[in-house]
Amino acid sequence: MIAFFNDILQHYSWQGLALIGVLLLLFFVQFYYYAIAYYRIYRYRLMRRRKKIVDTPPISVIVAVRGENEEFLTNELPALLHQDYAHFEVVVVYIGGDIDYYDELQLARENYSNMRLTRIGGDSRIYISTKQALNVGIKSAQYDALLFTIPGAIPRSEQWISLMSKGFERGTVVVAPAVPRFEHNTLKTFLMRMVEFQRERNAMSRAVRDRLYYAPRSNYGYTRPLYESTRGFNHLGIDIGDNDLYLSSIATPERTAVVLSRHSIVEEERPARWSEWLELMRYYASTRSYYPASAKTLSRRERGSRVLFFLATIVAIAVLPLELKLGAVGLLLLRYVIVLWSSRRTAQRLGEHGIVLRYWIYDLFGPIVEWMIGSRRSHNTPKLWR
Repeated sequence: MIAFFNDILQHYSWQGLALIGVLLLLFFVQFYYYAIAYYRIYRYRLMRRRKKIVDTPPISVIVAVRGENEEFLTNELPALLHQDYAHFEVVVVYIGGDIDYYDELQLARENYSNMRLTRIGGDSRIYISTKQALNVGIKSAQYDALLFTIPGAIPRSEQWISLMSKGFERGTVVVAPAVPRFEHNTLKTFLMRMVEFQRERNAMSRAVRDRLYYAPRSNYGYTRPLYESTRGFNHLGIDIGDNDLYLSSIATPERTAVVLSRHSIVEEERPARWSEWLELMRYYASTRSYYPASAKTLSRRERGSRVLFFLATIVAIAVLPLELKLGAVGLLLLRYVIVLWSSRRTAQRLGEHGIVLRYWIYDLFGPIVEWMIGSRRSHNTPKLWR
């Protein structure tokens, strides 16, 4: 036996065997992420959780609108008001001083009995934070189950509130996916979509394990008693964080319900220009430094092991004997099959589609885009006060 191993060592050298060992280790790290961690999203079923309250709780949908937003008035608000649900209201908090626009919102309120409207911030010299506006909306709402969305977002289905109500039947913190919406479908926008898909996949893979640290700004909710018992938002020195920093502080395994259905998806409008999209991603990442260490390392380990696996494969193909070259290529192909199989199934639950033929583009270039996002801070990091 010793002679056998000595022959192997003499034939392949310890450097070659070490490279194969590293390649196998990185393969199994990638296997864990895609075949186990991310695959939990596909296997998750909300209905397995026990109900805590009666069916169809009344729901208040709260949205803060800053300035004159015609798209919200003409398309997004009607989509919210025409949801197919028995007992709900839409609470609009208008931040701004445009009297004409506010009059149009008032006209919409007169036409819909399930709409509430309030206005703050008529003085342009005083900045009203989003958290202040949401706090006003929470106080104005008449129901205890609170759903939050944002301008620029629109539910894919009239069943959105109905599906989210299933979460409120089983938890006091409810989250669901959101997908980016681009005007054109190009290779560039596909890469943008996949970067956001990967970020949401990391978040939802932890959420279904009751370790929530993030939810899309357009698709989450909690109950008013929970909000009041925790004394409202934290991190008041920044204008965002209501969907991640606050949720991570109140979410527990007993409270959290994740709704994964094609009818619970919300689409968020995104800029088509590369520079504007990068700035938006940096803006949303402004709160990451406050995340728990386990959440911050989740995406870094996957991305790092992916890059190292590709590099180790390239080196193995370049320097190892033929049979080990073929083994490295085999591992590379096997990994991609697993990644594609897992990504296709999780994409179905997270509202993405059409990724099979082009996923290799993100697989190769996604780490570069993530580096571009993380290499600079947002120009609009929303610091307000300390």
